[in-house]
Amino acid sequence: MENTAQNCAKIKTDNDKILHERFTEYGKNAREWTRKCALLLPEIERREIWKKRGFENIYEYARILAGMSRNAVDSALWTFQKTEDKPELRKVIEEKGITSVRLIANLATQETDKFWAEKVREMSSYALAAYAKEYRKAENHACFETGIATAPQTQNISMELEPEVAEKLEKLKGSGEWNALMKKFIEMHEKQLEQEKPQPIEDAKRYVPVAIKRYALARTNSTCAFPGCSRPYEILHHTVRFALSRSHDPDKLTPLCKAHERLAHLGLIENEESAPSEWRVRTLRGNVDEKSEKYLIDQKVLKYRTALGCHKFL
Repeated sequence: MENTAQNCAKIKTDNDKILHERFTEYGKNAREWTRKCALLLPEIERREIWKKRGFENIYEYARILAGMSRNAVDSALWTFQKTEDKPELRKVIEEKGITSVRLIANLATQETDKFWAEKVREMSSYALAAYAKEYRKAENHACFETGIATAPQTQNISMELEPEVAEKLEKLKGSGEWNALMKKFIEMHEKQLEQEKPQPIEDAKRYVPVAIKRYALARTNSTCAFPGCSRPYEILHHTVRFALSRSHDPDKLTPLCKAHERLAHLGLIENEESAPSEWRVRTLRGNVDEKSEKYLIDQKVLKYRTALGCHKFL
């Protein structure tokens, strides 16, 4: 009886696996055919084939014949319009689909066409999204410095505090400014951390000692250290590559989310060995020293992750 029950359970598990594999395969095929349909939409719109076939508009045509939503149609048409004068990005669209380019279609120019095509090919969607966001910031900052645009110099934040805590803060502030009080607290916090900082470990193994890890995470309260990012950290990143230094230096270990860690290994962060507050993304690859040891190490990391089948995480 026990063997019969075990056999039945095994058959059920095998059947579940087969159903899952079939569903996954069909899903992949469905996505591929939807991608191919999206590639045809701009020409169908240009020739008004939807009208010739008796449909009210392109949206009805795409919905009934391909199950595409209005947003998917708009995205396809918009992306094609934005890339009509960018041949390298058009090649990427043919290779990877419209959605792969949509994130940066509004950023690319004819001059940066090849640059962005390279980025789309080598980066995951979430890393590309993070880079596009920081790229826009860098562009806006450049415009501000040349007097083309303005940017706020202060930020408003809101906090929910217990009445007792709020009252004590009000008294500590007195007739002064909140900004001065917050700076004082930050300085005290950083001074305390500096007193507790552990010594670097030289000629180390890959494992990061607990005391050093605790110190590195305390500096950002376990969030990503990249300016403006508040996502939880996922990786302790060596700003001086471990393969070169073979050390765990508390000042050179920085908590990052996966997206910003990928940007670092792609050579897209300026001033990486300085304090994270000074970090900016590179807007062009031209100022990367491709002969440096650091660059060569990052290229090995890229190849290693690709060999492991982790390219989608790069």
